[in-house]
Amino acid sequence: MKNFFACLILAVAVISLSSCTTTSNSFRQKSKSITALSGEKTRIGQTWHINNDCSHADYPATHIVEQPKHGRLQIVHEPVFPNAAGKLAKCRTVKVGGVVGYYTSEPGYIGSDRIVLSSPY
Repeated sequence: MKNFFACLILAVAVISLSSCTTTSNSFRQKSKSITALSGEKTRIGQTWHINNDCSHADYPATHIVEQPKHGRLQIVHEPVFPNAAGKLAKCRTVKVGGVVGYYTSEPGYIGSDRIVLSSPY
């Protein structure tokens, strides 16, 4: 199952988050609205793949479906605390290798931007 993640960025001076998830037979879509400082690097999300013992399994393949028009998206591998649920909730305090997305708007840009990512779910 693939997880398609759309992120709407608004480059201004405060931070806010909201999200919505929809599901179909073959994929799940999740969108999130983030407000970022204009020209500042802003973390927009993370994903990970861990084993039942909380060890790192692998880095989920994350692909940029739609690049931002008014900025830059950087995808990096770095340690993260997984906000796992269910039987993996015990792993929330263990740092594991993850994939993190950072958005930076063009300097001085104020307005909305959109990013679409695809990642296994």
